[in-house]
Amino acid sequence: MGVLAGPQDGAADGDRAEGDADAGSSRPRGGFRGQDAVFGLEVAANPWRGRYDVGDLTGSEWVAERLPGARIVKAFNTLFAAFIAADPQHEEGHQAVFYAGDGTDAKAAVAALLNRFGFAALDLGGLREGGRLMQLDGPLSARHFLLQDAG
Repeated sequence: MGVLAGPQDGAADGDRAEGDADAGSSRPRGGFRGQDAVFGLEVAANPWRGRYDVGDLTGSEWVAERLPGARIVKAFNTLFAAFIAADPQHEEGHQAVFYAGDGTDAKAAVAALLNRFGFAALDLGGLREGGRLMQLDGPLSARHFLLQDAG
């Protein structure tokens, strides 16, 4: 499970912390710093083969428990890489990206970033309910949608 943390407001540009989290350990490993460093978090918790045992939690909830104070937003989890890399703006509409998180400020920042990139940002609620919709084998897993412009 890979983890990447980026700077919080006020942190120096390019000030990043990277590390690894192991589902069998209680804490992420790597160069994590205090609250000044963590703004967003990207977690690759859906292995192609097998599953991590995180009990009744979603992968994002599991990570959130191990990074107290982090503002975690799960996004892009339902899309294959080709749909992320391609231009999200189509004649028929914008590529939808679902996101979920428990912090309103962090979710607003992610939604603004998604919209700036040209995606249609669709909020699925908190990490628990939204995460379950997006997780591997969830109803939105590997589903690709265009949000039509209402003109």
